[in-house]
Amino acid sequence: MANSERKKTVAFYEIIRPKEAGDTRMSQVDWQAALSNLGSIPPQQRLYRDTNDIYFGEPVSAEGKKHLGLARLRDGDIQQVDWEHGHIDHLQLEENRSIVDTTVVCFLPFGNVIGVLQGTMSAPRPIAIQRWLNSMDTGLNRDIAVVPLIGKSAMEKLRSAQEINFFEMRLRPGPDVLAAEVGGLGDMSRRIHKYNPDALITLSMKIPKQGFFGRGTPRARGERILREDVQAFISQYASLVGSNEAVDRAIAHVMLPNADGELIEEKINFVSDHITSQKSVIMRRSEGGAPWHEAAVRAIMQVANDCERELRDAVSAVP
Repeated sequence: MANSERKKTVAFYEIIRPKEAGDTRMSQVDWQAALSNLGSIPPQQRLYRDTNDIYFGEPVSAEGKKHLGLARLRDGDIQQVDWEHGHIDHLQLEENRSIVDTTVVCFLPFGNVIGVLQGTMSAPRPIAIQRWLNSMDTGLNRDIAVVPLIGKSAMEKLRSAQEINFFEMRLRPGPDVLAAEVGGLGDMSRRIHKYNPDALITLSMKIPKQGFFGRGTPRARGERILREDVQAFISQYASLVGSNEAVDRAIAHVMLPNADGELIEEKINFVSDHITSQKSVIMRRSEGGAPWHEAAVRAIMQVANDCERELRDAVSAVP
């Protein structure tokens, strides 16, 4: 019989305005009201199609609050294990039912911070949460972006950097955890990992000094592209960065101004300077007919309570 305990990762993200808005931080949104608005939308209108994927969202209640369950519909031939007879066979569902991979999202009462727990590696990622929320009538009257909570020191250095000269990341063997919809470093890493998922992959990119390839080298263009790629990669995959995570090495060399205004090179280590924006938990399936999402909500809120001070500090939210 299948084990009822699973090791999962709770990750935290901040909901902000898109970077084009200038001042990206928002005042605290009444997410309980927004989720109530979503609950009044008919189920068929809570579907969002993104290329080949279909997502469905459902406001759910647990621990006295409303939360969000976001599901990605599975396609293809679905199989099941018959433990009584010991064989694998086709799973036949009624016409009005679908197999899904589900992510549970809890909205914390400060800093527009959300706690996220993916039920499977194929469950919706933060980018899917962002696109689904933007496609729904939540009453916000604005587009939002979902960004990870990186260590405060690392994020400040990244934002203040005059230049980014070097970036290196290492991807550990394992399931394909890099989504297909991103470009840049994420796309390159995904393609290499797909080619050989059992290999330890290290990707390094360096912008050479002026004149390294002769006069007139468009160094500024290379630095600009690398900067955009690093920021996009960290925004998309920060929750996968850590000593025991899929990306166990991620460093950048940046040029920062010192007290005298001179530029000096510093190294950002996104692994060692990663706040407790993610924690591993042992999740036990709900029993006795309890709703499917209750265990996930309990796990997220327990980690949120344990790490509240650090989470508040990351978004400058006063207790």
